[in-house]
Amino acid sequence: MAFNAREAQRSASHEQREFERVPIGLPGKLFMPSDETTADCRVVNLSGGGAGIRCAEPPPLHTFLVLYIDGFGRFEGVTTRGNPGELGFRFVCQKAKRQCLLDDLSNYVSNGVLTTTWMRRSPRLPSASHGHFTRPNGEPTRCEVLDISIEGISLRTNLQPPIGELIDLGKTCGRVVRHHENGIAIQLELSAEGQHHDE
Repeated sequence: MAFNAREAQRSASHEQREFERVPIGLPGKLFMPSDETTADCRVVNLSGGGAGIRCAEPPPLHTFLVLYIDGFGRFEGVTTRGNPGELGFRFVCQKAKRQCLLDDLSNYVSNGVLTTTWMRRSPRLPSASHGHFTRPNGEPTRCEVLDISIEGISLRTNLQPPIGELIDLGKTCGRVVRHHENGIAIQLELSAEGQHHDE
């Protein structure tokens, strides 16, 4: 995916005017689809249009990335500026997803905590089914479905693939977005018909 540098800079400037940045300081993960690498980061500020991120080795400017923010969920976007150990990140998302983020930010500012995450935006149903998922290297792993919604699945498993890894669930697939004490949380990427799932 190619991005025009001047357009990215103009969009970043517009975003700074349109959305107020909120200092947060939450852990996150950066996933680079081009080479399927993942890096730890810390999100130092957040707005409806983007985020400020600190990480050991910031990706180059105008790189398309997926950012996972603890408590807020998953965001696609492009890097817009860089300093040693820090970068700006402009979100590329639909209006509905941006509004969900603004609602979460408002709650965070008001209460200092997050009462909702993407995993709880849709009603979740308990489940006790067993099966397996398949990793990119073809390795099958046994698991138990703890609960499921239209957006994600929570699995009980002894193996915890890296955050950001795309796994095959049979009729659909998804990315690992969180590790929990019993296993992993998955955000669905494709529907049963193989179409892209957009939050």
